[in-house]
Amino acid sequence: MNCIVVIEDDASIRRGLADSLRKQSYDVLTAADGEEGCRLVRDNPPDLVILDLMLPGMSGYDVCRELRGHGLATPILMLTAQSHEADRVQGFDSGADDYVTKPFSIRELIGRVGAILRRSEGRLDLANQKELDDARRIQQQLMPKEIPRISGLRIAGSWRPARIAAGDYFDALRLDAETVAVCIADVSGKGMPAAMMMANLQAAVKTCVAYRMRPRELCERVNRVMCANLAGQGFITFFYAEVTRDRLAYCNAGHNPPLAQLHGSPATSRLSAGGMVLGVVADSPYEEEGVHLTSGDCVLLYTDGVTESRDASGEEFGEDRLARVVQRLRGSEAAVLTDAVLSAAAEFSHNHFHDDLTVVAVSVD
Repeated sequence: MNCIVVIEDDASIRRGLADSLRKQSYDVLTAADGEEGCRLVRDNPPDLVILDLMLPGMSGYDVCRELRGHGLATPILMLTAQSHEADRVQGFDSGADDYVTKPFSIRELIGRVGAILRRSEGRLDLANQKELDDARRIQQQLMPKEIPRISGLRIAGSWRPARIAAGDYFDALRLDAETVAVCIADVSGKGMPAAMMMANLQAAVKTCVAYRMRPRELCERVNRVMCANLAGQGFITFFYAEVTRDRLAYCNAGHNPPLAQLHGSPATSRLSAGGMVLGVVADSPYEEEGVHLTSGDCVLLYTDGVTESRDASGEEFGEDRLARVVQRLRGSEAAVLTDAVLSAAAEFSHNHFHDDLTVVAVSVD
């Protein structure tokens, strides 16, 4: 059954379209504005988008550009009350594939829907997108369903894929009543190969965690496993830490150094001790380092999608801006910090992300 997303602010038109399309055995999802529509399409990749160009707030043109900018190849049928050629051309330039002018005949619209879907059969880009959609679902399944609750600690994590498939991963695993393991990773590449690589990584990490290996030992063991599995076809940056109420022990395998705001100090520490990326040199050595924690301390783990997000001029958000966010929110709970980091990166880049964004924060009560 083909899935169609209808993005239309007029409730009567939206309801009428949905009812008519469902009678033709289509699976139909609806949204009343552009932002809701973008979220719906990202979360439920459809076979066709029917989009009103005159929407409140985020216009249909903006929605087209946003969806195409995030790699969506799905056909977009625009609905427009504007009969001027320039308006239709602008819609096509924004990424629409076809248009129907309001007021429209429902029979004509259903005919166009059928024709568009028939033309889509066998398209290589849509077949590739189906693979990316499958990869994204695998990635979602790898993310933790629930963050462990440890007395004296607050842990929060957020993952925002920039495209249909993602290369980021994080996890939080309870080790005992007072200890949690926290990790974050970034796989080279995209799509199904990256998803399968990340599934292998998660399996290796959970196996090692079950044996209560120290961070250094875990990185050494996981690195050997990934070298055997990758066979020189990629690499993974990885950070792993064991955290209690008063101590964090970690090993950093080539990942962006997490930022730590410790003991009320105005300076931000960078947790960089460890070794090289996973999956390249099987016998690579790793180091482990410990950090004392006290009330009010916080640690932020992140992937390079945060620091490498760019504004309209091409300038990167950068580690200094990120450090200032962490400094400004010293003493805040983990969830407040993750939300603030994602909001700052989104505002800086106007929500145009070129890579996946993942942040994990640990704060001490």
